[in-house]
Amino acid sequence: MQRDDDWPEVRVTIVRPGGVAVVGEVTCRVATGYLHDPDDGLLEELATGREAVPWRSAAARDEAMASVSTRGDLSDDIRARLLRHVRRTPFYVDL
Repeated sequence: MQRDDDWPEVRVTIVRPGGVAVVGEVTCRVATGYLHDPDDGLLEELATGREAVPWRSAAARDEAMASVSTRGDLSDDIRARLLRHVRRTPFYVDL
């Protein structure tokens, strides 16, 4: 029989539809997710002016900007505003 400390640690991260997750004890945005999600969506965050959820990392934020840049379902105005919003949102350095 193995002792408990011999088992590897398993971490489960649940990402909500809007791309927000709790990593450890930190709430952060890990993906663009469903942009229109009423709870966590980037477009909702932008439209309501509520405080932006920080990105998990600079890489996650950069991936989101690349995704937003190439989406075909956004008008040029919304795309520009959303890119500006994402670019201004802080990110965690060591998560």
